[in-house]
Amino acid sequence: MKALVWYGERSIDFEEIAAPEPGPGEVIVDVELAGICGSDLHGYRGHPGPRVPPLVLGHEVVVRHNGGRYAIYPIIGCGTCVHCLAGDDNLCGAWKLIGLHRAGVFAEQVATPEKCLIPLPDGIDARRAVLAEPLACCVGAIGPENLGPGSNVLVFGCGPIGLLTVYAAARKGAHVTAIDPVAARLELAKTLGAAAVEVDASRLPQAHANVAIDAAGFEATWRSAIDAVENGGSIVMVGLGNAEATFPMALLVRRSIRLRGQFAYSRAEFQEAIDILAAGDLDLGWLDDAPLSAGAEAFANLVDRPAEFSKILLDPAS
Repeated sequence: MKALVWYGERSIDFEEIAAPEPGPGEVIVDVELAGICGSDLHGYRGHPGPRVPPLVLGHEVVVRHNGGRYAIYPIIGCGTCVHCLAGDDNLCGAWKLIGLHRAGVFAEQVATPEKCLIPLPDGIDARRAVLAEPLACCVGAIGPENLGPGSNVLVFGCGPIGLLTVYAAARKGAHVTAIDPVAARLELAKTLGAAAVEVDASRLPQAHANVAIDAAGFEATWRSAIDAVENGGSIVMVGLGNAEATFPMALLVRRSIRLRGQFAYSRAEFQEAIDILAAGDLDLGWLDDAPLSAGAEAFANLVDRPAEFSKILLDPAS
């Protein structure tokens, strides 16, 4: 079959590889459409983490199997721990991710545990449904914050996760301010529900927001978030820009600021993301499309031209 294979820093090729073989409890599914995630770009930029080349990347996907259409819940937990039994596979101590620890979806076919197939609603467009995985990250980030009308929310970073967080928070009725140094991304944030935008975080009012979502994960963004949330406010860390950081713990304590990390999503949050997408009110004009055969160019565009490309979807059939 044809696949996009990652070999290391800025090295990714479209080539013929062997078709996948299913393991116990697994099925082979046909890829309809796949999205490039920021974590895929980490490997492309030269930060492999647990990835071992050669590897087919990718975990955001719409697939077909036995006449049905599905999204894939790409986190594979042990299946027996208290977290997995509760549907929180993302909290399993032995989790694995399709496209990270094993072959991913940038191919014509992929092997997946059958339990990871999540049925899609009839008639949902693939370009919308493929966003279930990144939107689920945002659902997980904002869910515990109980947002609604009157909530004042800041979203730092307007890459795909930040943009979808803007959409998800605004959809709940929150007043959302998007912050990003790239003006073009702020324009996209407006189309997805941002009531205000700011290119310079230093201009934000001090101690005024209920919740700040850091979808970038750099020292500059979380420090700005601390300054901008009110006493008793919340900061949710989603982005992984910096591997390590030193936080002003005494300040967080004195101001009763709640700091929460959010990794991925539960099965329930993944399903909620699909239900939201099925409503059809998410603007898709910020997405770009490319054939899988042009995947190397798509990766380069996302890294080298971030003001022009926010998210690219890859189609194995085109």
